[in-house]
Amino acid sequence: MGEDIAQNIEFEPIIKGAVAGIILIIIGWFTSGFLGLFGVIIGSAISGFLTNNSTKYALIYGAIVGIICSFLMLTAFTIPLFIILGLFGAFIGKVVQSNIK
Repeated sequence: MGEDIAQNIEFEPIIKGAVAGIILIIIGWFTSGFLGLFGVIIGSAISGFLTNNSTKYALIYGAIVGIICSFLMLTAFTIPLFIILGLFGAFIGKVVQSNIK
């Protein structure tokens, strides 16, 4: 089971979602702090939307995007907050993808 997850990881959704999230967080530094939180949600929603695998993979990708985005905000509580926001965004992205197809 564990090796199935490691063999089926797609890097394209993770990279695209992380880049989008990082760009929105950087824009949020100059405008308002809330755009940074929405940046994590939007970035992980992009990664959840682009995944071809199941919802489990989308949630893993969302958590990875949340961890990557938390490196920009170096405070103690941002890592768990960004992971939760990443999971939420990835789930929303996967729901949108399943409703479109």
